[in-house]
Amino acid sequence: MVKRYLKNISFYFVTVAFLFTIFGCNNMAAKKKELAIFVPCSIFASFCEILDAYRQEHPNIKVNFDTGNSVVLMRKVLNKGARPDVYMGTGPLEIKPLVDKGLVISETVTPVTFDSLILVAPASNPKSIKSIDDLAREDVKTIAIPDPKVNSSGKFAVEYFTQRNLWDKIKDKVTFTEFGRNTRNYIIKNKVDAGIIYRSCLYEDLKAYDEVIAPKDIFVVEDLYAGTQPPIQSSIGILSAAKNRELAQGFINYITSEKAKAIIRKWEGKKIESK
Repeated sequence: MVKRYLKNISFYFVTVAFLFTIFGCNNMAAKKKELAIFVPCSIFASFCEILDAYRQEHPNIKVNFDTGNSVVLMRKVLNKGARPDVYMGTGPLEIKPLVDKGLVISETVTPVTFDSLILVAPASNPKSIKSIDDLAREDVKTIAIPDPKVNSSGKFAVEYFTQRNLWDKIKDKVTFTEFGRNTRNYIIKNKVDAGIIYRSCLYEDLKAYDEVIAPKDIFVVEDLYAGTQPPIQSSIGILSAAKNRELAQGFINYITSEKAKAIIRKWEGKKIESK
């Protein structure tokens, strides 16, 4: 009697295990793995095109992303408990605080893109600014620069002016804005004579495949690093709280692959047209 009972129980568990193997595993395989990414708006256009290709090659992975100002995204992680799997920052000030706090794994931080700084003016260029040296002129009264304490674009701008021995001549004219977007808005609304922004700020609101031209309300005076390698490096890294580090590393490998780099170079090489 006992043997028959144990035999029946054994048969039951074997049957359940078999059914789970047939149906349970299939259901698990059908369920997509998920990956959450924070991506700054300044590189959103190239990211969209890369993401389209990634999704086609990895149909079993569902990618969720949040995009916006890089400093805002950084603060979401640093102060508000946001925990994506992968984070992208548009410069050292946008990623180093997360590394220092152990929120992003330092060993995973990898360069993705390089950005440049451009000198811009309102569309009509009312002060007829032709070069960076014109900012020291007496008739140029106001210059907008992103706050160098939190924005890498502002940090590198101040360093550039210092190296050119211009900072002491123009610092009293400078208005520090909270973000690069604010500097751009100051230019568009004709609130300042000139400003410094990332080159990518010209097309940060566009989607993939759109034409890249300067907004009609911005006059591009010059690229401060024209002909040289821009020093401002956007980096990508994995959060220490990532749910699937292997999946996150796979995406980093993809976005830094030659295929993805070709897409990034295409966007970085787009022609800037001024009014």
